[in-house]
Amino acid sequence: MAAYSLIWPKIILLSGQSLEQFLLTLGLTALAVIFGLTAFIFVRVLVNWLQDKLEENRHFLSFKLRPKTRHSTANIAAGKNVFLEPQFVENDPNYPAVSWEPESDTLEAIEPEIVCEDSAAVAHLYNPIALWHGRLILPSNEQRQIYGSVFFEVINAPKKHQNFIGKIAFLKWSTDRQVQFFVHAVSQDISFTKQTQKSQKSGNIHPDRLNGWRNVGPLETLAGSRREDSVTVMLRRPVIAINHSNSDQQELIIDREPVQIIGRFCALVSILQRPEPDSDKFIVRHFSKTSQQFDGAAEIIRIPQVQPDKNGIARSTNHQIEQSPFNPDGWYIYGARDEDNIFVVQGIEPRKIAQLIPDETHFGLQKSLAYLKDQNWLNTRAQKGQAKRVLLVPNDATENDSISPWEEGDIGIVIHCFGGIGGKKGEPVPLRIVTGHFAFGVAKVVRDRFTGELRFDIEYKQVYAHNPDGIVAGSSKWQSYMGDLQRGWLGDRPVCDIICKLDCVCCDYDFDGITLSPLTEFNQQLDIMMARYRSGDGTGASLVTPATSCVQDSSQAIYATIKKITAEIESNPQIQDWLKTHPTAAQTERFNQLVALGESLEKVLIPLGVVRPDWRKNARLAGIDSELKKSFVAGIVNSFKAAMSYRTMLPRRTQDAIAKILLKQGAFLWIIRTNQVGGFDPDIEPIAPTGL
Repeated sequence: MAAYSLIWPKIILLSGQSLEQFLLTLGLTALAVIFGLTAFIFVRVLVNWLQDKLEENRHFLSFKLRPKTRHSTANIAAGKNVFLEPQFVENDPNYPAVSWEPESDTLEAIEPEIVCEDSAAVAHLYNPIALWHGRLILPSNEQRQIYGSVFFEVINAPKKHQNFIGKIAFLKWSTDRQVQFFVHAVSQDISFTKQTQKSQKSGNIHPDRLNGWRNVGPLETLAGSRREDSVTVMLRRPVIAINHSNSDQQELIIDREPVQIIGRFCALVSILQRPEPDSDKFIVRHFSKTSQQFDGAAEIIRIPQVQPDKNGIARSTNHQIEQSPFNPDGWYIYGARDEDNIFVVQGIEPRKIAQLIPDETHFGLQKSLAYLKDQNWLNTRAQKGQAKRVLLVPNDATENDSISPWEEGDIGIVIHCFGGIGGKKGEPVPLRIVTGHFAFGVAKVVRDRFTGELRFDIEYKQVYAHNPDGIVAGSSKWQSYMGDLQRGWLGDRPVCDIICKLDCVCCDYDFDGITLSPLTEFNQQLDIMMARYRSGDGTGASLVTPATSCVQDSSQAIYATIKKITAEIESNPQIQDWLKTHPTAAQTERFNQLVALGESLEKVLIPLGVVRPDWRKNARLAGIDSELKKSFVAGIVNSFKAAMSYRTMLPRRTQDAIAKILLKQGAFLWIIRTNQVGGFDPDIEPIAPTGL
């Protein structure tokens, strides 16, 4: 017993020493792993930086030696690739930096000759926004049909289907195999998680009406994204309209997601003045296509002052809107008539920013890159109320060659980014980092119905998290996402839209009957992302954190597009034979450019050379969290995932990086920069997004 009592303390001492040694070894191992990963990331970033510098020099030399060529996408294949449904098409038969105060205390009254008070007399000056236009209505759980159909209140229809107007039809998906693959891929059982409920309490809007539903389809998530049936959309053609003779039921069958729009009719006007002080009524003059001036009928319309959001910031203001430097060129106004037959504006769009006339043009790769880096967001605060259109031409053309690169029917990719709100009512800026927002989109050059001039028709592909404003992830026209008076960003944020014109991306490929369309594939990948964001992959919540955001999920769509197109080409002997047989063909040159673009984009998307597991498997999205317990280990894992794609964490950084690559590939870039355009709010100012 005495011996045992002497040995036992020694055993305890030895075991304690072993435990300490084990913990010490474990700690040193963890530190070694962390140090090794940190060193790897640092070395990789340094190598990438050196590669970028070498790449810039190489491209600079190649542009010096490259002969001048004109780029055109006029040969874009019709049919399947033309997925962008333009508005206004019927195919059936400078502010002062601080204040806008006028120079004198009294404004000279503008007295139009005649103010038309007969809405019927000016009806011809308004155009329906779209051929097929209506409001989505979510059926009750008991009214649901297979394939996730919804009700559709028809607001406008083509001439031969005027009997649909005012009716409520079933909006259904086509039974086409590819369409049904998309529908089934994004249909989810929706059950709100604790995280979703917590987000609701903080003021975010989630699809409450869908909670507890099974097998919810993409049309249902679009219709049920808000608490009320207020999502209005346009349908992309072709639309199959069916009248059932044995009942009063109508059906509309579509094969692509609808596009969100705002308003019922559109007109082009210039604002003269308020008939009464402090009124939301304005006298406007309509544009005359004959004279190409704003000397048409004068009319009184309403531009309501919208209510501020929870931070006390109104998305738009009608204060001094008639003094805007964009007023002489006119505004597209979107809205509908009220019970007094007065046109009420729901959205605005400055005509000038959509025109194909640049305010500045920069020639040469180095000058274009320098503008993108140093001048694009320069003095943003001082640019309040202003906008600029800039054309970047990567080759060394001269001003004598400055013919617009855009032709009617051309399609370009849009890279969208917005900044922050500063000033007296500005939003909080943690760590002085203004993250902003990032999205892709598509722009098409169309013929304007009011003026006959060419202009951009922009459609955003918003991979957008749930938010307190009711902005819904999905395809959205410019006038809905930017110009909406209640929800748009035109009036309270600085915005940069970069439109890229590059044939290798925007044109289809035809290898003896085998057609490949990078643009269509990219669009389909984004459709999947947007639908998954609306449902939160069944959780009801898509949220943004500093380490995970919709920037990375939009970037994942590029990665998926590159991989799919590359795999199809590499696995198809017929395409390989065609490329070998036609080594000097224009299509082969475009294809080689596409391959080079894909390799360059991958360096941005996966800068450390390691593909994120969630991107490789396409299983989870960065902005969607499953109901997992938060832990220290999970936090480290998520941080390393973010580090694997660190170049796609900040919106401005991602926009600049992708635009830079496109310039080096020979793309024309068209930049539209707006800075709180519209009326004047003295309590806010634009802040540029942070770009590290």
